[in-house]
Order: sequence, then structure tokens, then C-alpha cells
Amino acid sequence: MDIKKTIRVGSRKSQLAMIQTDTIIDALSAAHPEVKFEVVSMDTIGDKIQDVALPQIGLSGVFTKELEAALLLNHVDIVVHSMKDCPALLPDGLAIGTVFKRDSPYDVVVMNVKNIGKTLADLPEGSVVGTSSLRRIAQVSRIHPHLNFESIRGNLNMRLQKLDDCDKYAALILAEAGLSRMGWENRLSERLADSGCLYAVCQGAIGVECRADDKGTLAVLDSITDRNTMLQCIAERSFIKSLGVGYKAPVCVHCEISRDEIHLSGAVYSLDGHETQILDTRASLHPDAQRNGKGEQISIQSPSFMSIAVGSAASREEMAAAQRTGSHLAEEFLKSSAKEMLITAKVSTENSILQERSRREMQA
Repeated sequence: MDIKKTIRVGSRKSQLAMIQTDTIIDALSAAHPEVKFEVVSMDTIGDKIQDVALPQIGLSGVFTKELEAALLLNHVDIVVHSMKDCPALLPDGLAIGTVFKRDSPYDVVVMNVKNIGKTLADLPEGSVVGTSSLRRIAQVSRIHPHLNFESIRGNLNMRLQKLDDCDKYAALILAEAGLSRMGWENRLSERLADSGCLYAVCQGAIGVECRADDKGTLAVLDSITDRNTMLQCIAERSFIKSLGVGYKAPVCVHCEISRDEIHLSGAVYSLDGHETQILDTRASLHPDAQRNGKGEQISIQSPSFMSIAVGSAASREEMAAAQRTGSHLAEEFLKSSAKEMLITAKVSTENSILQERSRREMQA
């Protein structure tokens, strides 16, 4: 097995993306001091389109496609992603070679400097909270119906600058992991986990994608894989894939892994947050319990599970069990009243996408 002396690392250009890339390189360098790492940075579609809410762009992989193209063209050897940006299934020939230990998966509130010390409940009627996430809007609307929500785009630096430089936004909702990685914990005003809010699929986890046949690079990446985070991501990705709605509906999760058990919870909301369905499931990760596992039938001989490559951190049986758990929970939702909510949200979001495309075509 040949291990490259130099591994080229693809990354988005934003400060947060570069911090995440440096975190991965530091971990890999500690495990493989003989390997040199070179960073190749680039912009993605999601970085270039800043005036449209993410759900209205109408594309999956808006933060990953250019990086994946560079991989397929052999311009880079690995690319670093926020796992929540990765589509459930990757292009042929690519795989997630490692999933790094997850930071907080929860959302937090960052207040305009004029509102420091307040919570969302303290804000006046009609206050505008910045977020383009359907999931965040639905969950927070349910708890705080007195608030309004408007899209805010850009990297973390840009969003915080927009928050502080004008009076339009009373607060923002952001991922705690990103805020922490930037060293801005002092801006945290409220954790939404305290209100019972769940989080986005794979939020807080960093993944590294590579060519599926690059065995030497896969071996290098395998050295930093976190078992529990990897199994969580497999289950959560399986859940969202099996629901069949992607980013087009307010869907959120909570997943815990013990040595021999996985516990996955999911929630589906109507777009306005008035309706919700919450379900959960538990399953054994022990090989002896696999034969009776619920969910889709999966070959344990697969080289990957939900596009996450098999390695040494967990057994094939454990990875298959995590994938089955996600698909089983999705099946239960699709048998419930959540199915109508999912269909309605998907249709509404697709109509918004078409309207946005028409608007952009008229302006072209």
C-alpha cells in the first residue's frame, strides 16, 4: 500500500473552513509525521451565491461540488467538509474516508450588541431573527411565535458583521460548533438545546472525502476516525436519505451511541412550526442482534455505509446496524402524520426554488 509523501488538501476559503482544515491537518500530522500536507483553497457555489436563502438555491452539495470535482480530476487528494453540508450519497468514485470527533451539534443564539443579556423570549414582538434554515425557523417559531425570521447569508464573519452593523436583526441562530471553532464563545447568548430543540443531520462533525480507490490515503485518514461520531453520521444520513426530502423540509435529529446500542430520535415540523411529529428508536450494535434488525437490508460486505468508508474504528456489522436504524426510523415517520407534513414542505420549498429561478432569469 503506497502512502503519498505529500497529500493535497482541498478546502473552502472561509476562515471557519480553514480552521476546520487546519484541525484535520494537525490531527493527521500527529498520527503521520512522515506525511506533508498542502492546502488548496477554492470557492463553492454556496460561497458565490450570497443573496439567496440556501433552500431556494435548489441544489444539493452547494458547498461541496467544486471540491469533489477537484478530487475527481486529481487536483487534490482529500477535501475537508462540515458533514452537514455533504449530500447523503456522494458521486461515484468518492467516499468519506474519516469522520472526526464531533463538537457540539446544537444551535445557539447570538444577540445584536444592543440586546446582550437577553434571550429570545425577552425580545419584543416582531423582532427579526436571522436564519435561512427551515429547521431552525420551524422549531423556534413553535417556541417563540412572537418573532419574525429573515434569511441571512454569508460566512460567519459576514453574518456577525451584518448583525452588529445594522438594526435589522435582533439576533442570529448559528451552530455552536462553528462559533466555538472561531473562538467567539463570548457572543453566545442562549443554547437552543435548553428549549428542547434538536439539531441538523451531522451538525458539529467534520468529514474528509477522498477517492474511494486511494487505499493509501484511506489508511492515513482511518487513523483519526471517531467511532461514535461516525456511527451517528451513518444513522443520521440514512434517516434523511430514507425520508427523501433532503433540505426541503424541517427535519432534525438527536443520536446517542453507547458501546452496544444506538438511540436515534427524529423530528419533522410543518414549515410554520405549528405541527410536529417526534419519534425515536433504539437498536443493538452487537453482531448477534443483527439478524433481527429492522430497516433496509444491507450487505455487510459493502466498502462503505452511507458513503462513509469502512475502516478500523467500527465493524461492518456496527456500521450496517447504524444505517438500518436510520432507515427504520424514516419508515416509521412515513407511516405517520409526518408524511403529509414532509410532502407539503417539499412542494412549498420547490415552488420557492422555481420562483427564485424565475426572478434571477428576469434580472439576467
